[in-house]
Amino acid sequence: MEDDAPVIYGLEFQARALSAQTAETDAIRFLVGTQSLKFDNQIHIIDFDDENNIINKNVLLHQAGEIWHIGASPANKAVLSTCYNKTNDSKVMSCAAVWQMPSGWETGSHESADDSSHNPQTLELLFLDSSP
Repeated sequence: MEDDAPVIYGLEFQARALSAQTAETDAIRFLVGTQSLKFDNQIHIIDFDDENNIINKNVLLHQAGEIWHIGASPANKAVLSTCYNKTNDSKVMSCAAVWQMPSGWETGSHESADDSSHNPQTLELLFLDSSP
């Protein structure tokens, strides 16, 4: 049996939210949400090609706030939920939202590993809960 080299993926911001995308049956895919107070947060869609030991990524903007939890829909691979904190007039609000990935988000995921982070697309809001 061959020993494969480890695969490492780095983020530019801190992250605490990770979810496997179980609705995707043709690929090994994970969603990672970042936490940044100063910059727009991101959702990294990470595809792992286990045959070639390669990672492909796609980045979507999550401008609503820092992500504390992310969940992938078990039925629809284009839908996800986030629990996040946002600041408003120096107050921190906890919110939850259901998002739709923009159409065509998968088209560039297998080209260059660095292209998607230069011009990321924005998520489309489906449902928002910001009740106290």
